[in-house]
Amino acid sequence: MVYSGAVDRIIGRPPPKTGDVVLVADGTEKPIGWGLYNSVSMFCVRLMQLEDEATSDSYCALNMEKLIETRIDAAVEVRRRLGLPSVHTNAYRLINSEGDRLSGLIIDVFGDVAVVASSAAWVEKYKSEIEACLGKINYINHINWRPSVDILKEDGMNESDLKEMHSSTCPERTKIVENGIGYTISLKGQKTGFYADQRENRQFISTISDGLKVLDLCCYSGGFALNAVRGGALNVTGIDTSLLALELAKENVLLNSIDPGRISFLKEDATEYMKGALLRNESWDIVIIDPPKLAPTKKVLHSASGMYRNLNSLAMQLTKRGGLLMTCSCSGAVTQSGIFLRILQHLWQVGKSLFSDSLEQHVIILLIHHIPKAHT
Repeated sequence: MVYSGAVDRIIGRPPPKTGDVVLVADGTEKPIGWGLYNSVSMFCVRLMQLEDEATSDSYCALNMEKLIETRIDAAVEVRRRLGLPSVHTNAYRLINSEGDRLSGLIIDVFGDVAVVASSAAWVEKYKSEIEACLGKINYINHINWRPSVDILKEDGMNESDLKEMHSSTCPERTKIVENGIGYTISLKGQKTGFYADQRENRQFISTISDGLKVLDLCCYSGGFALNAVRGGALNVTGIDTSLLALELAKENVLLNSIDPGRISFLKEDATEYMKGALLRNESWDIVIIDPPKLAPTKKVLHSASGMYRNLNSLAMQLTKRGGLLMTCSCSGAVTQSGIFLRILQHLWQVGKSLFSDSLEQHVIILLIHHIPKAHT
C-alpha cells in the first residue's frame, strides 16, 4: 500500500483517475513498482508488482487482466496442493486479499459457489475479469458478489451504483462439507456465509470433547457445537441471538443424523444467558465464545474492550475447574493492538475476585491461534 500522505507529487497530465494503472517511484524517480491509483482513498496506490518482479516476469507488468488471471490460477494451485477441495472439505478461502497479493479481494468457495467479498474500487472495476477467471474453475457453477458497501464508499464508490451493478442469480442457500460434517449455509448470512477460518479450531474441539459437557456461545450455524457432538460430547448447548442462524444450526443437526437429545440451541443474548447460568450454578467442561466483530473500527476500541472483558469474565466463571475456555476475536483492532491478550491476562490476575475460591494459579493460556495458514 502507498498511503496518500506518502505521495510527494503526481507526474503526468491529465492526472490519473481512480482505477488507473500508475507507476510508483522514490524521491530520485527510481521505480518501485506499479499499482492501482485511487484519488479519494487513504490507500492512494495498491501496489500490484514491485519493480524487480515486473522486470523479471514481464508477462503481467502493467496489465491487470493478466495479473488477475495469473494470481487466481496460482491460488487455485496452492489450495489444490493443500488438498482443497476434497470429498471431506469443500469450503475454504480461495483468495485472501494481501495474502494472495490481490489487496481488497476475498473469495470463499462453498461447494460449487464462489462468494466474492469486494472491499476495493479496483475489484469492482475488474468485476467481469474476476468472474471470467472463476468461471474457468470446473467445480464452480455460481458466483455470489458481496460488496462491502461502507468500505467501498471510502474508496469513492456510490452506494446506489453498487446496488445497480450487483444482481445475483445465486441460490440463497447451499450445502457444504467440512472435515466430514455437512452444513446448510446461508449465502446471505454473516461475512461470506460461513466462517471458513475456524475450520482447524472446530476440528480441534472435536478431538477433545469426548464425554464432556460443552457450551457454544454465539454459535451461528452450529459449527463448534456439531464438532463437539461428533467428537463424543455428552451434551452440547448452543446460544445465539439470530433466529436464522439457529434455524440453520437445527437443520444441520438433522443433516448429520445427530441425536437431537444431545444438542440444543437457544435464542438468547450470550451475556444474559451466562448471567442466568451463574445464578443456576451451571458450569461446563468446555466453553466456546466466538462473538461477532465488536470493534469494527478503532473509534469503538474502548467500549469493545469492556464488552470483551465482560464476556470472558462470565465465560471463565462458567468453566469447570480443569475445563477449557476457547475464546475468539475477529476484531483486528483488538487483536493487533494486543488488547485482547491483555484482557485475558488481566482476568487471570484478578481470579480471586472472579471465583468463590482462588483459582488464579489454575488459569493457564494453552494455545494462541492467529490467522490460519493462507486463511484457507
